[in-house]
Amino acid sequence: MTTELANRIYDVLVQHCGAPAVERDGFVYEFTQPEHTREWRFRGWLGFGGKFWDTGDKFYVGCYQEDETDDRRWIVKSTNAILALIFEEATAVAR
Repeated sequence: MTTELANRIYDVLVQHCGAPAVERDGFVYEFTQPEHTREWRFRGWLGFGGKFWDTGDKFYVGCYQEDETDDRRWIVKSTNAILALIFEEATAVAR
């Protein structure tokens, strides 16, 4: 993952999920490493279980099922729609 892409994803996490802006550098560093992690706990408006995943075939966010509310389900759904577009663009450029 490029630094630009990691920053773009973290922008979405901050703006749409309330991820702490102060954790951006750690996220960007981790996801730009050759053998990066596949998940990042950002918490934010999704509670302690608020996570971002890069499975290799998509980007998405989620939270603990027991912490789901109507608001959190909406945040997850709308954020995942944005992340799906970003993933599509990133993989189209990589081809």
